[in-house]
Parts: sequence; C-alpha cells; structure tokens
Amino acid sequence: AISPDGQTIVSGSYDNTIKVWDLATGNLKATLTVHSWYVNSVAISPDGQNIVSGSHDKTIRVWSSR
Repeated sequence: AISPDGQTIVSGSYDNTIKVWDLATGNLKATLTVHSWYVNSVAISPDGQNIVSGSHDKTIRVWSSR
C-alpha cells in the first residue's frame, strides 16, 4: 500500500511482519510484529493516519501510523 502523500510504502510479509518503507530512499522505517501467521493484506487509510493489516491467522489489526 502507498500512503496518500506518496512518501511511504507498507508491505505485508510471510515472516508475519508489516514493514514500513520510505519511498524516496528505500530505507526501512519500521517493522511491526503481532500477527502469528503471514500477513496477506495491508492498507493505509485515506487520511494516512492508520495502517490496517489482515493475516492468515484470521485477524485484522489497525495501527496508528503516527
């Protein structure tokens, strides 16, 4: 998922994490780990304030991106 301002990419991974990347530099800004199985979907809210993730562990998580 790409943030509304176009500065950040959020990705889900098979290592059960969500990674937040700086689009301009390609640097990893943060790694979020709470799912117990792989993350198969991510989205960023239209205002850029929240990240939502869905996992094969049958949970959905909402994160503040600030």
